[in-house]
Amino acid sequence: MEIEGDGFCMSSHDLNQSGKKKITDYFTEFAERWVPDSYVIALVLSVVAFGLAAIFTPNNPYQIVQAWGKGFWTLLEFSMQMSLIVITGYALATTPLCKNLIAGVCNKPSTAPQFYVWAVIISSIGYYLNWGFGLVFAALITKELARQAAKKGILVDYRCLCGASWTAFYIWHMGLSGSAPLLVATANHFMVKEIGIVPITQTIFHPYTLILLGISVLAIVILFWKVLLPTDASKIKTFADLRPDLAIDEKVEIVQNKKITTPSEWFTYTPWFSYIIGIMFLVYLYYHFVELGKSLDINVLNFIFLMLIIFLYKRPADLIKAIKASTSASWGVILQFPFYAGIFGIMKYTGLVDTLSQWVISFSTEFTFPAIAAVLTAGIGYFIPSGGSKWVIEAPFLIPAGQALGVPDAKTIIAYMFGGDLVALIQPFFAVPFMAVAGLEFKDFVGYSFAAFIVLGIIMVLGLTFIPFAL
Repeated sequence: MEIEGDGFCMSSHDLNQSGKKKITDYFTEFAERWVPDSYVIALVLSVVAFGLAAIFTPNNPYQIVQAWGKGFWTLLEFSMQMSLIVITGYALATTPLCKNLIAGVCNKPSTAPQFYVWAVIISSIGYYLNWGFGLVFAALITKELARQAAKKGILVDYRCLCGASWTAFYIWHMGLSGSAPLLVATANHFMVKEIGIVPITQTIFHPYTLILLGISVLAIVILFWKVLLPTDASKIKTFADLRPDLAIDEKVEIVQNKKITTPSEWFTYTPWFSYIIGIMFLVYLYYHFVELGKSLDINVLNFIFLMLIIFLYKRPADLIKAIKASTSASWGVILQFPFYAGIFGIMKYTGLVDTLSQWVISFSTEFTFPAIAAVLTAGIGYFIPSGGSKWVIEAPFLIPAGQALGVPDAKTIIAYMFGGDLVALIQPFFAVPFMAVAGLEFKDFVGYSFAAFIVLGIIMVLGLTFIPFAL
């Protein structure tokens, strides 16, 4: 009976695996067929916004183009802020100190389930601190966990391990680098006249956010501890099976002493000026947080991460090398944000935002609005895979809709945060840096994150609807 029971379990698992594979294949084929490059999406959405304004507002085509051009360069400051988040986060994750810490942390698990859970927990910490840093950090963690499992003779499926690390990305917008909550906490943001400055105590650190965040992380842990755990040894693909070229140990590069022969080399290859500038960073942070009593915003976050990499890399030459290597990860922000700002201009200056606001209000109530707003932003997020630029497009109609229904602005922002994060689990845009470091394609692990997408979506809707909110 025990053998029959095992056989039955295996058959059930195979059936589940088959069913999941079909869902994954369907989604992947749909995405490959219908979803173009993110830059092309920005162009398509610009045309769609133009068409909607032409249909639903009294503006003629010439006036719509004027509105588009008026908004096109309104996000230059924000574009630079988001680019620095990606660049400094990437550079910090690849410092020798971080690499050594990763190696030390990843040797703790002693069973296969522990490796998957460890991937969720550690990756969550990275994403919460900084999403740009987290994308690289999580991939490095995943690779090192796979190597440690191989050393210990523990069979771990690398695809599932990547799925566990990637699914934890769901929490990034509720973390310290969340685009929307940091933006509205910054002076002179683009919606300041409508909602004022909303401190992060009302968004990122609000109990409403923290409770739903805690439930979500617990759900991810359970999924990769019990539900999505691979049990058929014949189907498990290890890191060595999938990427034998990456499965070998990576040694932390030791900075070699350079023989200094000129004054310019002395400035470049000695750490003294880095230390002086780093101390200036520390003094200013004391002034900002203690004397002025101000809170964290995008500029201060970038300030902190820049200070950390200056101290950790020490020599200007090493920092320059790391920044050059990480700059390529920010190309999407640099190229696409002006077009999203143009879409914002069409929506705001043609009156299209008011039309959309009334549309949302028409089928929402104060009770249902947060969940509806989250689902709506998840749908839009599939075609605009960005936390910051999408907020610029959606805020002008989500905020007025929420205000008309009596929903606090902070609650609307939180709903946006969760909805935008959810769709990232099935949209490969943000996963590009993760995939580059981890060495897999999105299709290799999206089946796991898709299953989590369904579970977390249900939790999100119920949580935004029934968890009490009070300022």
